[in-house]
Amino acid sequence: MVFYTTVRPVLGDRQMTKIRYPSFSFGGRALLALLGLLAVVAQAPPARAEQRIDLYQVAVQVPDRTDASRDTGFREAMQVVLVRVTGRLGAANDPAYAPLVATANRYVQQYRYAVDGRLVVGFDGGAIERWLAGIGAPIWGRTRPVTFVLLTVPGAGTGAATIVTSDATSDLKSAIDAQAALRGIELHWPTAQQLQADGLSDANVLQADPRTLLADATRAGADALLIGHATDTSATASVQWLFEDPTETAQTTGVAAGVDRAADAYASIYAVNGATVPVEVAVDGVRTLADYARVQRLFASMTSVSRLAVLAVHGDQVRWRLLVRGGAGPLVRMLSLDGALQPAAAPGAGGELRYRLRQ
Repeated sequence: MVFYTTVRPVLGDRQMTKIRYPSFSFGGRALLALLGLLAVVAQAPPARAEQRIDLYQVAVQVPDRTDASRDTGFREAMQVVLVRVTGRLGAANDPAYAPLVATANRYVQQYRYAVDGRLVVGFDGGAIERWLAGIGAPIWGRTRPVTFVLLTVPGAGTGAATIVTSDATSDLKSAIDAQAALRGIELHWPTAQQLQADGLSDANVLQADPRTLLADATRAGADALLIGHATDTSATASVQWLFEDPTETAQTTGVAAGVDRAADAYASIYAVNGATVPVEVAVDGVRTLADYARVQRLFASMTSVSRLAVLAVHGDQVRWRLLVRGGAGPLVRMLSLDGALQPAAAPGAGGELRYRLRQ
């Protein structure tokens, strides 16, 4: 017998969603353990490296603190939000979004001026997402894959290449980080200690098989890899990039091009439009409370999933019903990238999706 409990987890600026968790008839101790576990399910981070980015807070340069400059800053900040949330670099100047940009001040929840003079704006993310959904625009939520960056630059005075580390400062690194902030993706730069522990040097990066480096990056907690070679450390350097993730390899050129390629690849999977429809998913291999929490947490972390409920439990199989923006297609693509659930050999009954939990 399955009993349902309704909770309301806070998932960033998403609308509150009702997520129903079952209590299984396993006896008193198991029930108590389950209740304790469910208290943290909605708050626990995803199993993979995805990070939750604050998409709706933006800092922009303004010439002064006049009302006119402030209102212009609101509109410019909204353009940044549109790029982040739709996953499309051209969204900032897309006429389809012009009404939202023009009324940006209506969506401002708070603003302040930073020490460096920039205007820091916080928007109502839920209201913006509802507006975008109303016109059928793609929406990419807060959960973003992490990209590991291995970038070589000429060493100072020696000419020998060095790998840019997390504590390095240069116009080139600042420009790359700024583009990542614009696109709303998370970059992971290696530390010197990490490079030493992994035995990585400029020669390793230049000569190694990119798939091997991707495997190393994945073990370090990243989802994809950018390998770059720059001519110098200026913001106008020539940079050759190779983007690697589990599904593709792509080359591109330009300081911002590597970040843009990564963001476009992620957006093709995570930026979803279309109506919200029910999708039933059967997951085999759910043998313990920890397994159950792992799958539930995975579904709850997906911003295209607005509601989920357990339909039935049979042996080690749990059947869920999810309400998913865009339907089964986007959900299948997201699950394939995550890798925690493997497609089952046999299809589910009644056309439902069927997976097996990877142990």
